[in-house]
Amino acid sequence: MYRIPVLCVLLLISSVSFAQKQEKAKLIIYGQGEAALASAVQASKSGVTTLWINPDASFSSALTEGQEIKSISSYQNLDAGLWAEFLKLSLNAKDYSDSVFNHAKVYLSPQISRNTFEKMIDSARNLTVVNNIEIKRIRKSGKRWKIELSNGQNYSVYAVVDASLQAKLIPLINDKEKLKEKDADSINPINTDQLYSSTVYRTSLMVEDRDQQEWIIPTSSLLKPYAENFFVVHGSNGLIKELKESIQDIPSLMLYGQSIGAIASYCAFFETTSDKINIRTLQGELLAYKGQLLPFHDVAFEDVNNSSIQRVGLTGIIQGRMDNEDGKGDKLIFDVDKHVSSMELEPVMRSIYTRSQIWFSDKSIEELKLKDLISLIKFIALKGDELDTQIENGWEKRFHFTGSYDPECLLTRKQTAVLIDIYLQPFSIKVNERGNFQR
Repeated sequence: MYRIPVLCVLLLISSVSFAQKQEKAKLIIYGQGEAALASAVQASKSGVTTLWINPDASFSSALTEGQEIKSISSYQNLDAGLWAEFLKLSLNAKDYSDSVFNHAKVYLSPQISRNTFEKMIDSARNLTVVNNIEIKRIRKSGKRWKIELSNGQNYSVYAVVDASLQAKLIPLINDKEKLKEKDADSINPINTDQLYSSTVYRTSLMVEDRDQQEWIIPTSSLLKPYAENFFVVHGSNGLIKELKESIQDIPSLMLYGQSIGAIASYCAFFETTSDKINIRTLQGELLAYKGQLLPFHDVAFEDVNNSSIQRVGLTGIIQGRMDNEDGKGDKLIFDVDKHVSSMELEPVMRSIYTRSQIWFSDKSIEELKLKDLISLIKFIALKGDELDTQIENGWEKRFHFTGSYDPECLLTRKQTAVLIDIYLQPFSIKVNERGNFQR
């Protein structure tokens, strides 16, 4: 949730009952389909009282239509976020794991899918859903949007998401409220084989699997409100330009919806505008709800250190590489079991931690040992020998590392990432939309 204590930790490392007072809604989601559902559910998870207005009589999806069994082949070993939650719930599985997701995706009956979507909606505590209602009028008033529904009810909210397939709310927006397009500043999705050609990967909000390729969607690609705190999902003025008609696009639709739901709920929660968003806070919220922002294929979803690897990967201190060992095309991997050199860590760490320049000045270590990394952490974080004891005590129980604690052992890239994430917390350093660090 967008609660201050939770955020501090993250930076350091049919309807709910109408007894809920509708007039207190801070965010409105309008539309039908998977993106609308994901936007609404994510907003509710983020602690924002949300009203989802569905112009249709009920929720429907390509997964709920007809009688035949559906199968999803996209996002192999990349299932994440609310799409991963849907898959887990569809099997009534106890835990999240790649094996659960892969099993669920091959046998999705319309009834199971319908029941699962209903579970997701019913469990959203801050969400009220109204069906078969239209928005009659929408206008800006100060920081809020004044909304009038076709049933005569009125709302005043901080943000609006138009997730309708036809972007039906745009004609209701006064032209003077439309924001000027910033094409020169926008950044397109980035194919993973070009991931490190710039620092923009540090701002990723989701992974998209399309055209048999994998892309990361940077923050700038999604922070394109049509008007202040008014976000459009579909159409020429929206985030998704072309209509997605294939059943294989459903995971993507849900991830786009979840991302824009997180953006809109940030604006509503903090009563601010999208240009004031702290990208690391936004990414932290998505990671907290099972997001995978970099597609490392050798890191299992259920790996207890997955989040640490994601956070350190988003700083670039340790980068992934493209690999084709399975013969199925180049995929991004983290090389979790390979060793790491001081030279690999040095460039980004120098830019984040000024003190590290002194430590690196006389170091050229091909394969870091645990004692080397402990020395670096002590030097940067001004810690004493208590750090050795903390790492030794946490080696198996906290970090879930294999093998015994040994200062002379060569560190894997996974181990290095986890210790850097926990004890240096580089993910807490802000970045701008270009991925440049801001101190």
